[in-house]
Amino acid sequence: MKRTALVACLVTMTAVAQNTDYPGARWIPANSGNQTASNRPATYPVDYIVIHVTQGSYNGAISWFQNPASRVSAHYVIRSSDGEITQMVREKDIGWHAGNWNYNTWSVGIEHEGWVDQPQWFTTAMYQSSAALVRDICRRQDIPRNRVYIIGHNEVPGATHSDPGPYWNWSYYMQLVQLEALYHSAQYPIQIRPGERIVATIRMLNSGATDWTPTGSSHARLGTANPRDRISPFFTQGDWVSYNRATGVDALTAVNAVGDFSFVLTGPREYGQYSESYQLVRDGITWFGPVATYNILVVPWEKHYDNRHVDATFHGQWRTSEIGNDRYAQDYRWIPVSRGSTAIARWRLNAPIDGWYDVYAWWTAGSNRTASAPYEIVHSDGVLRKSLDQTTNGGRWNLIGRVRLDAGGGSVYLKANGTKPGVVIADAVRIIGPF
Repeated sequence: MKRTALVACLVTMTAVAQNTDYPGARWIPANSGNQTASNRPATYPVDYIVIHVTQGSYNGAISWFQNPASRVSAHYVIRSSDGEITQMVREKDIGWHAGNWNYNTWSVGIEHEGWVDQPQWFTTAMYQSSAALVRDICRRQDIPRNRVYIIGHNEVPGATHSDPGPYWNWSYYMQLVQLEALYHSAQYPIQIRPGERIVATIRMLNSGATDWTPTGSSHARLGTANPRDRISPFFTQGDWVSYNRATGVDALTAVNAVGDFSFVLTGPREYGQYSESYQLVRDGITWFGPVATYNILVVPWEKHYDNRHVDATFHGQWRTSEIGNDRYAQDYRWIPVSRGSTAIARWRLNAPIDGWYDVYAWWTAGSNRTASAPYEIVHSDGVLRKSLDQTTNGGRWNLIGRVRLDAGGGSVYLKANGTKPGVVIADAVRIIGPF
């Protein structure tokens, strides 16, 4: 926009409480003599959006469009500092902004506060606010989101204006206009254990006007949100792009297609409920699409090993029995205690990660059981030995002790040598942790 004279006038700049075409705008009407009433798109098709720069201040442009002597108007004016939008002409009506009557009838005009030779006025806030407005207009008016239909004032045929000028970043702006996404679906765990790795997939519909690629200038990535760029406690070294970028889109995703964003979650060591949020981002350009939030509970590992487990081995003449309702599973092993017996039951624990674990044993109780079953836990710091009374507390988990285990390490042994009479029961063991 260019003004050769400024006519003083008394005008009100108070926003009128009316509905606007764009919900994010306030309404201050331009003077009725600076526009043409119409009923677009019934009377004229709305095919273009024309980008202007005010060559003046935000309030000055609003005042100028209210001045009946100006004989100009635009549908919208956008403030540089924060992207505030004021609508001044209804989109159904014709604004006088293009300097070409046909283009006036076919277009929506948007003024941006600033000067064409002062790029500092073209703030991120203004670019993003303007792009959101343009996306909305294109959606409602069915305008393609490309540079054929989104043009500068200087590109209007017969134009005598230079705005938006050489410092308007069209590449950046059009990416803001074209990038858009809608949430589709997800496969995301509700529970994870420390050190456990689980693949999550978040799916987004490409509702914009540009393809998404895994890498390169057209990339779409899944970034951490709430707040943006936070360090995720579920970051997985070697899988994530970085601590705040879970992944890029799995494959080329065309407009109107659904893109998968698959990545590995690694459970943190601290237990409790976590809320993880993500949003799409094209780094260096903008965040876009909805924020997707998932609740995930970090719980301890609990591994059970009965007498049939692949990590359970038995040496000696152990017998199998199904007698008793308090057995852990299908059956259990038993053998009489005797002095010098070499019979041993062993459970390899294969701790999932290093840390302190509680180790438990399960047996079926009975009067013929030994009152001193000799358990041994081989752990990172040595051996813990403990005798447990198997005449009582059957059909439940009984704590042997808390020990430190290395990842993949640890074993529980149950021996049959002893001086007290009875039989020893090898049914099951479990670990819980780490703590």
